[in-house]
Amino acid sequence: MKIQNKILIVAAFIVLFYGIFYNLASKRLFDWDFWWHISTGRYIVETHSIPASDPFSFTSEMPENKNLFPERENFILKQYWLAQVLFYLIYDLSGPKGMILLRTLVLSGMLLLVLYRLRKWDVSFYVSFVSVFLLFAVASRHIGERPVLFTILFTPLTFIILEGFKSRQKKLIFFLPPLMLLWANFHGGFIIGIFIILVFMAGEGLKIFFKQVKYTRNEMILFYTATISALFLSYINPTGWDAFSIAFSPEYKFMEEGVQEYASLFYIYKERLFPVNYGSVAFLCLFPIILIARNKKMDITHILLLSGFFIMALRTGRFDIYYAAMASMILGRETDLLLKDLFKKRLPERIRTKMISALCIFTFLSATLFVVGSTKIEALNFGLATEFSVPKAAVDFIEENKIEGRILNDAGLGGYLTWRLYPWKKTFIDTRWLNYTPKVELYWVLNSRDSIKNNKIAEGKMPLWERLLEHYDINIIFITPFDVYGQVISAVLTLTEGEKWVPVYGNSVNFIFVKNIPQNHDIITKHKKTKEYIYNLIILKACIFSQISNENPKYLLSIAQTFHKMGRLKESITAYEYALARSPHKEEIRKEIKKLEDELREKTRNERN
Repeated sequence: MKIQNKILIVAAFIVLFYGIFYNLASKRLFDWDFWWHISTGRYIVETHSIPASDPFSFTSEMPENKNLFPERENFILKQYWLAQVLFYLIYDLSGPKGMILLRTLVLSGMLLLVLYRLRKWDVSFYVSFVSVFLLFAVASRHIGERPVLFTILFTPLTFIILEGFKSRQKKLIFFLPPLMLLWANFHGGFIIGIFIILVFMAGEGLKIFFKQVKYTRNEMILFYTATISALFLSYINPTGWDAFSIAFSPEYKFMEEGVQEYASLFYIYKERLFPVNYGSVAFLCLFPIILIARNKKMDITHILLLSGFFIMALRTGRFDIYYAAMASMILGRETDLLLKDLFKKRLPERIRTKMISALCIFTFLSATLFVVGSTKIEALNFGLATEFSVPKAAVDFIEENKIEGRILNDAGLGGYLTWRLYPWKKTFIDTRWLNYTPKVELYWVLNSRDSIKNNKIAEGKMPLWERLLEHYDINIIFITPFDVYGQVISAVLTLTEGEKWVPVYGNSVNFIFVKNIPQNHDIITKHKKTKEYIYNLIILKACIFSQISNENPKYLLSIAQTFHKMGRLKESITAYEYALARSPHKEEIRKEIKKLEDELREKTRNERN
């Protein structure tokens, strides 16, 4: 290859990774789970012990809420301890900047590992470039500041170590046992590493049995000693191998209901809840094509690995990053072999040389355009995503006004409440979902359920959601206006319309209601918000996000429901019509439009009379 082509290739990858690093670092700290992770890390550092029971939630302390699934609670409390301590120490030392840089380094490192493996296989620069870029597109959906970052990093690293043993990098296998020991104390996803190891043990064993590969006796002893040692060392963590029963037992599947990351990609794209990630789609579509095109030429170990990850990714969106990491390496290599074979057979050397030069220029220009389009002139912020998910101003309000009493909060806000207010205040729940009883009861309250089955209740009987608030002696309700898909929370509208609860704080991220009792007289007098204020905030945020998520109908439905509450029927019908344009198959939207049109005609008739 010409020297100028090599320079262009090196420059293209440097520019690409500069853009990737900048892009990852530009995302402010946002993840809801991060706060309970560092709260646990703080607890471990201060008490020198891993929590045996939930220290942060008052609902967990109540005898009537005895945990129905203690094994799962024990797993969630203890499994991430080492990552939690690391996160806490980094955040305590350097604040959001340190965590954002750690997140950026981990994800960039994962991409560099993939590029390293592709180059070791001598995969063409253009295939490597596309593979890494598509993987970055998938990784951009998994940038939450959580221990799962280490599973994202260690998954391709485990593959690279095992794959290296098959070539001339035999000594890499010595890193596998300590890696699994570390991984098992960082995140429960270490079972993915166990899966990779078992597949390699089985795949290589089959090839040895059928004499498709030659290992010396010492090499076989080294390989199986290292892999078996890695499996046993992974057991050395506070919960052993409980991760398997938690992950695969149908007993716990109900805890995944309504959790965004457990939804399948098919459901998310079908319902247009999030934009299509073309990296995920590309890798999912490429596997069956390559499998057919390469026929029996693919490595059996690679087929087994990809098949397992492929099924996982189809079932649950949270696994697509692991499949993508594997696919970017294995399918990248197989695609390159196909293209090289095609070019050598059908193109003369002179044409191939010119094509390589053109691809070098195109790759460099693509990297440059990516950087220009994804970076901004101003400096990186390294701050908190306060306008999106971090309720800093709302918690400041609670602290400054010294609002007493128990809080009912939606789960996403629980971690930050714990970080800021524990031990002064304990939360109702957080995204650990440790206890099933408060989880279900929170659902009933947020959805304003009149009864468990939501049947019509007898006149004069207190609705279920109000009885639950009384039972838990709640004085503060701290909630977000929308669920993770953009649907307005029913309780926000119900509380705003009623008189038992008064909105005293609201922004586009959070609302705070206090109970309308003498104890709260001063704060109500000073900070009470009108219905119009709350409704206008809901509509404002829904309008903004309906444009950002320009295929998602949920925010438009939220606008329609809020206008309906305000008595603005024409605007409500218009919003429903926009939602229907995004989801024309939704018959329930048509029914709502017809019902509102009838209501508007009746209202107009009454006004004339």
